Amino acid sequence: MTNILFLGVVNATPNSFSDGHRNLDNDFQIGQLEKFQQAKYGLDIGAESTAPFNEAISFKQEWQRLDEYISQHLDRLKAFKTISIDTYKVETMEEFMHSYGHYFSEVIWNDVSGAIDKEGLALFKKYPKMRYILCHNLAPKRNLANSHMDYLNENLDFNSIREFFNLKIAFLSEHNFDMDRLILDPCFGFSKTLNQNLELLENIHKIQDIHENWLIGISKKSFLQHLVRLEGSEDEMTDIHTASEKFHWKYLKRLKTRLNSVKQLYFRVHEAGNITD
Repeated sequence: MTNILFLGVVNATPNSFSDGHRNLDNDFQIGQLEKFQQAKYGLDIGAESTAPFNEAISFKQEWQRLDEYISQHLDRLKAFKTISIDTYKVETMEEFMHSYGHYFSEVIWNDVSGAIDKEGLALFKKYPKMRYILCHNLAPKRNLANSHMDYLNENLDFNSIREFFNLKIAFLSEHNFDMDRLILDPCFGFSKTLNQNLELLENIHKIQDIHENWLIGISKKSFLQHLVRLEGSEDEMTDIHTASEKFHWKYLKRLKTRLNSVKQLYFRVHEAGNITD
């Protein structure tokens, strides 16, 4: 039976596209944390936007944002058992683990870079209980993670996605990485065209056998608006952003059914909801 945990997204960024910059309002931030806590979610905290139109920031900038956010909300954050840190910078994750990791039962490094390098391996060894999300990002180096849309594969298919993950899993195995710590993320929106995202959404179950732990994050993804235009009602067209989030929950319900051999499934979401209706 698949165990499902929702990770509610909170942003410590001044340029987040996903919440219309409301994250700069402290009352909004507190409200989001309270909603996610009441829903018994985990949290996914990011301090750098990896949307293609944003420039990369330095480690110093990212850590300053993240540290300020966490220290401001620490009492509320400690109520969450699972904390995921959305960063591709090894230094940022190491600072978090050193400063705050001991407060939480489960800490996940949500690394959107798709890179497995010696710095990452050293961090895995230093913090053996930290879990790791491996993202399907085709950028060739960690520091190019933000430029993922410059590295499209026009011939992307499920065999190439499978090969991407299998090669990195083999490398981790060679370095005695505990595979129960590993979570795979197909990384919707990263290094993928509109049609590739839609194909992946419809057929993600075809690669679920690669590993038993997966994260799915399609909330607020722009390709959902295409589905609204294809399947939505005339009323939904008037507020396509709201409608796309409704479609998001519809597809999570579908994915829950299709990913039936997965042991642990994480859904990364921007608003509290459910998939039981």
